[in-house]
Amino acid sequence: MVPCPPPEVHAKVEILGRRCTATDLTHEISPANPTFKGHQRTVMWQHLSHDDVQKFGLTKAPYSYEVVAFTLCGHTSTHCDSISHIVPEHGARPIDKTPTAWHMAPGVWLDFAGKAPSSYITRAEIEAQLSAEKLELRPGSVFLYHTGWYRKFDTAPFEYIRDYPGLDAEASHWLADQGVICVGADAPSVDSFHEVAVRMVQPVHMMCRERGILNVENLRNVDLIPRRTFTFVGLPLKIRNGCGSPIRAVALTED
Repeated sequence: MVPCPPPEVHAKVEILGRRCTATDLTHEISPANPTFKGHQRTVMWQHLSHDDVQKFGLTKAPYSYEVVAFTLCGHTSTHCDSISHIVPEHGARPIDKTPTAWHMAPGVWLDFAGKAPSSYITRAEIEAQLSAEKLELRPGSVFLYHTGWYRKFDTAPFEYIRDYPGLDAEASHWLADQGVICVGADAPSVDSFHEVAVRMVQPVHMMCRERGILNVENLRNVDLIPRRTFTFVGLPLKIRNGCGSPIRAVALTED
């Protein structure tokens, strides 16, 4: 019998006959997660123990099982917003109606770990880094950026939900002009904390509303993706009329 190995940031996998490295971009879901202001906290409990199922006559020894139950917000931990999350009009597309192809797409990541707290990532900075790295944003692609903010998620949750940098409005619209279908950050929002907490308008989310694209938040390990280009996989739960969902996000790079 092959024992179940422990999880690692990088896993060697075979996809369609090709050897790939899968980089885990996902935070765990737990009651200790940082929670966005106004959002429901995660609650988890042991609904049935191994002893319970035998005591209640649900199994016969030696077989038993455990059931862990939970309640959580659709925007918990690493998650994807639906179009309906940010579009107030009736009929906006919920998370169960977004195309699967938008959750499995080519991606590019850039490094903005030097940005000051609550500052903005600009179009000029994105274009300069794309040029320096000889990268191109393809239509139908995912754009991820690294700030390093994810390192606070487990160790300093109250600091994590404050002062993070984000894209400015011009940069976000420029990304949409290039055909990007999803923008993702290793921070609580793709908008700067200043926009979220002070101006309270969130121009990147407004761009997603106007242009009909997705955004992913609370990523981790973006800086550990072996190459700047990769295939992004971030499949949401198929929640009927859900306005967002936790995702298991990975970046696939071909060996």
